[in-house]
Amino acid sequence: MIDQLSKTNNSNDFFGEQTSKKIPQETMIFTNELFQRVITAVFCSFNPTTTNNDKQYALNFLEDLKENHPLICLTIGFELLKQQTNNESLLHHYGIHLIESIIKHKWTLLKQDEKFLVKEQLFLLIKSSCLSQAFMDPIYIRNALAKCLVEMIKRDCFEKVNTTLDEIVLMTQTIAQIEGLFFLH
Repeated sequence: MIDQLSKTNNSNDFFGEQTSKKIPQETMIFTNELFQRVITAVFCSFNPTTTNNDKQYALNFLEDLKENHPLICLTIGFELLKQQTNNESLLHHYGIHLIESIIKHKWTLLKQDEKFLVKEQLFLLIKSSCLSQAFMDPIYIRNALAKCLVEMIKRDCFEKVNTTLDEIVLMTQTIAQIEGLFFLH
């Protein structure tokens, strides 16, 4: 399982130990192969039969990706939320974790158009019919989506001095719709 993750460039460091090279952010792109490696790493890190070394390797891979490639992690997070497999709850949980982590810790590094895309994707996810069917049963998904929305609003509203009344009204209407979804169940 872990062999699928080890397709990064490796080199020996100063002490002769093997370390992975950081891929420059502009050269890494979202591919199906990368997406499958992330899924493999998630399953590997939560599998009780996986060795500790393999778990550590998988967690390091996921953490490196999260730290150094926020845009790719956002894409992966939203794609994980679209997964409809028998282990979907684990993938949904990790996808939401990625999105929340990037919003909390990397929001200021994103460009304005990238922030807009994140907002748009999050609102589409919340409004989608997939939300009302697949995400209503596990309450932690609804809570995590709400936390993502709150974190995004905290960071976005307070960095804008010129927030217009129309934007505030639109946000409160959207929040009211979300609250309605959360309190349905």
